[in-house]
Amino acid sequence: MAIPATKISGAFILQSIYVFDFLQTVSTQLKETLDGMEESKLNDVALASLSGFQAQRDSRQGVYVLHYDGAPVYLGKANDVSERLSQHLEKLKGRRGIDPDRVGYKALLLDKSMGTAANEDLLISMYKGKHASMWNGAGFGPKDPGQNRDTTRPGWFDRHFPIVDDFLIDIDAGSAEQIGLAILLGLMKVQLPYVFRYTVPSDDLLRQISLAGVKHDARSLLQAAVTFLGVGWKGAIISYGMVLYKTTKDYPYGEELTP
Repeated sequence: MAIPATKISGAFILQSIYVFDFLQTVSTQLKETLDGMEESKLNDVALASLSGFQAQRDSRQGVYVLHYDGAPVYLGKANDVSERLSQHLEKLKGRRGIDPDRVGYKALLLDKSMGTAANEDLLISMYKGKHASMWNGAGFGPKDPGQNRDTTRPGWFDRHFPIVDDFLIDIDAGSAEQIGLAILLGLMKVQLPYVFRYTVPSDDLLRQISLAGVKHDARSLLQAAVTFLGVGWKGAIISYGMVLYKTTKDYPYGEELTP
C-alpha cells in the first residue's frame, strides 16, 4: 500500500512511503491454506505418516490446528509438529469428557525462511474470531505446568476435562503380589498420560510394597504408596496429574490422599 503524496504550502511532496503488512499477509495465507486442507485423524498411524513426511522433506517446524468434531479447538506452532501432536494425543487420552476418536488435525510445515514469519498469536486471533471457545489460553497447551501450579486454581480446560484418575497401569507383581516401590512409581510415570511427579528417598525406593487387594489403577496405586510410606507423606490428585511428596503443603484445588 502506497501512501499518496500530500500538498503543503502549495507544493507537492514527491516522496512517498510503501507500507506492507508482512505478518498479516502471511498469516492470512497460512489460514487460507489450513482451511482448505483435509482433516486427518489424530492417531498413531497418521502421526507416523506425518513424521515420515517430515523426515523426507527435512522439514519439521510448522503450524497445526486441532479439531474436535470437525471444529477448530486449538492452534499451535512447534519446531517438530509430529512430536508436539503426539504429546497432545497422549494428553487427551487421559482426560474425561474427550473422545480421542473425535479429534483431528491439520498440519502445515514451514521451510526455514518462513519459521519466524508464522506469527502464532496473530493466527490464534484469526481463528478465535470465529471460534471463541478454542482451548488457546484456557490451559490446554503446557505439557507440565510446574509445581507452582499445584496449588492454584485450574484453568478452563482442566476444570472441564479432568484427568482419568482410575487409569489402569500394567503391572506384574508376581504371585507374591509385591513389587519394588521404585518399579511401581516408574511404571506409573511412564504409562500415565498425564503428569506424575514424586520425590522419594532412595532407601524407600528400594523397599518392596505389597499390592495384595490393591486395584491396578492410578488412584488406588497412589493411595497404596502413600500408606506404605507412612506419616508425613501425601499424595494429591490435581487438575493436570498426580503428585507424591513428604510435605505439609495443602492442595486446595486437588484431592489429597494421606496414609
